[in-house]
Amino acid sequence: MQMQRSKQFLLPFSMALSLSVACGGTTMGGSDNPDGGDSGAGGDGGDSTMTPMFPPWDRNNPAICGQTPYTWQATAGMGKVLEKSKNFLGANTLFISTLQAVAFLGSQLNVHRSPQYGVHTATVRYQTQDRGQLVDATAMVTWPTVSGKSFPIVLFLHPTLGYTDDCAPSKKASDFTAPMTILSMLMASAGYVAVFPDYLNQRSLGTPSTATTPYLLLEPTALASLDAARAAQKYLTANENVSATSDVYLWGHSQGAQAVQYTLAMQPFYAPEFTLKGAAAVSPPSDLPESARANFAGPAPTYNLGEAIAYTWSDYYDRKQIPLSLLPPWDGTALTQLKNYCNSSYTDPIKNVKDPATLFTPPFLGAVTQNQKNDPWSCWLHYNNPATMSLPVNTSVPILYVTGDKDTTVIPAANDPVMASWCQKGAQVQYLQCAGADHVHTITDSVDDVFNFFDARKAGMPLPTSACTPQAAGKCASAL
Repeated sequence: MQMQRSKQFLLPFSMALSLSVACGGTTMGGSDNPDGGDSGAGGDGGDSTMTPMFPPWDRNNPAICGQTPYTWQATAGMGKVLEKSKNFLGANTLFISTLQAVAFLGSQLNVHRSPQYGVHTATVRYQTQDRGQLVDATAMVTWPTVSGKSFPIVLFLHPTLGYTDDCAPSKKASDFTAPMTILSMLMASAGYVAVFPDYLNQRSLGTPSTATTPYLLLEPTALASLDAARAAQKYLTANENVSATSDVYLWGHSQGAQAVQYTLAMQPFYAPEFTLKGAAAVSPPSDLPESARANFAGPAPTYNLGEAIAYTWSDYYDRKQIPLSLLPPWDGTALTQLKNYCNSSYTDPIKNVKDPATLFTPPFLGAVTQNQKNDPWSCWLHYNNPATMSLPVNTSVPILYVTGDKDTTVIPAANDPVMASWCQKGAQVQYLQCAGADHVHTITDSVDDVFNFFDARKAGMPLPTSACTPQAAGKCASAL
């Protein structure tokens, strides 16, 4: 590919990351929790001396908020590859170096490491589950093209790129100008099997989805993501000359960073065959109500993300809630807007909204931004908010928590208390705040920092003595 064609990735890279605003064979039942606690007991939901507003989440009966009861399928078949599509051409180290150089010249990305391997990419459609039923999902898998070696997995959980099939990152697995494809190549060239789940109902293979993705929802996101890692292992073993180990590193931005927090909590009992070695959560909306409150009152409110929550959560749990959460005409136009989220030529009318009270109903606003008890929203928020999800904190995995001091989308002050509470429960958290970084640049400025963090975990190094101590903003390693 010539340099002129490579330059075409710069605008999509900026635009797509700008869209990222957000924000074994056993049955489930006998695994221990990461901190030795009871499976249902959880401590993130308030004063334990008071009667809880909602019962602790129970993995043996995972239905919440009046859902029809269900149990999980056994994990033996999860991650089975149902369909695969391999890119015709791989990418050698010279080509990857060229992409890095073009990104630097375009002031988009500044990665300070030379690629060690050429890479190849495939899309897999795999078996996962949702609410106790077998469903399928897709993921992009990129691996180093060297024979006879095994590599750890980087499970990258993507930011908000859309809500329907057309926005699935793996749909662009053969497009070397697509930001998620570029990131997957960088990760694989550094010696990882890069696994990028599309999430449920964002499929690039198979029959079209009939619902929106369960945006920012704990259980469906974590299960599909962990099953994507299983699928990558199975695909490589059956089809390529490399393999993926059971060592997994989690990395996510915005929506994906929140998904990192979910996956950390779910992995010990849903996918205990994996060893999580480290996690990087870049701008996670760790407290959804506080994030919404701060964002709506801030200089750059993102009402489209609130609309996405109102619609997609209702679509997943109870469609009758759509007109009870969104005012006319938005209750009727929201799906069109969500379908066009990744269409750069679409002008979203929600950008003209100045007052959220003209978009959302009072009960929805009260539950989301004022902590009012308005069910089902209060209930849904409780179980799908990292701050209150009542799952034990996974204290065995070192976490790099990245924020930006100029981030007006996921405002650090609204989410830092959650990480402080995790530290009090024994979590290992290394703080990093990127000076001058807005929401997009928290990910682009910290790529080298994340790689360095993972390298240190590979080497068995302890976290610095400053772990769990907030740090002043400083220039991050990939900042231009």
